[in-house]
Amino acid sequence: MAGTGALTKLYPMVQIKKGTWEIDEFDVASMFLLEGAERAMLIDTGMGIGDLRGAVEMITDKPLIVVHSHGHIDHTGNARQFDEVWIHPADRNMPMPDALERRRRDTECIAQRQKGSIGAPYNLFNLYPYDIDTDLRDPADRPVPAIRDLYDGQRFDLGGRTVAVYECPGHTAGEVVFLDETERMLFAGDAVNFNLLLGAAPPEVTLEALKRIRGLADRYDGIWNGHHDFRALGAPLDGDCLENIIAILEDVLAGRASFCECPSFWGQPLPLRRGPRPQPNCLRRGRNFVQFYGD
Repeated sequence: MAGTGALTKLYPMVQIKKGTWEIDEFDVASMFLLEGAERAMLIDTGMGIGDLRGAVEMITDKPLIVVHSHGHIDHTGNARQFDEVWIHPADRNMPMPDALERRRRDTECIAQRQKGSIGAPYNLFNLYPYDIDTDLRDPADRPVPAIRDLYDGQRFDLGGRTVAVYECPGHTAGEVVFLDETERMLFAGDAVNFNLLLGAAPPEVTLEALKRIRGLADRYDGIWNGHHDFRALGAPLDGDCLENIIAILEDVLAGRASFCECPSFWGQPLPLRRGPRPQPNCLRRGRNFVQFYGD
């Protein structure tokens, strides 16, 4: 792998419990590092800011398995820092990573959204020790890593710690969640967010996938998603998030959905009205904003 130069390793991070860390990519995306007795697992690689591999190696020297919850640009951006990554085959056609200008734009938008819970003036400034012109790079000089397929029911043994994979299509066709059976933690990527985009699978398919995840609730004590917009760093999502998403989809399928205008978490007004692509249909229940594309 080509050198990462002087890229920052100073990611904010929280040790959730022994052998488990949430690494915050400067308010853009969350990555999770799970360490077993023999191997470690990194869930997602963010937008591509900084030396993620170097930061991980400061925590653990165990052989590393790198997995992606889905193929969006804010979850695969630093994939080329690693020799091998895992992703569901339905998302393999997405770039790893996407174009630099697109990632730069989304970096600024998502960071503003995630700091929105703090409010002005803090959401107007970069609070962290990184320079977007230096630390967000085009990794064209690095080879694409070897890509291996994740599949439903797959299990990874980290040595006294087992992580199982469950398909959860909706946010993307290849979205998966990771159930840490040993530590009773569910890592949901973008399958379960308070501000959620759906539409990569029919509502019926998405609903059944989410109900299946809910059906595993006796096997996990909390859900950690890929962005900490609506939770403290290191803390799980509140329990109403998954329930509200399921209820919204049930309302859609039963014809009980009503569309409304709501404030945007992207930092500017956004009319939320019914319409075809690219205008999303948007629904709200409690604190949940669920957007999905379709006629």
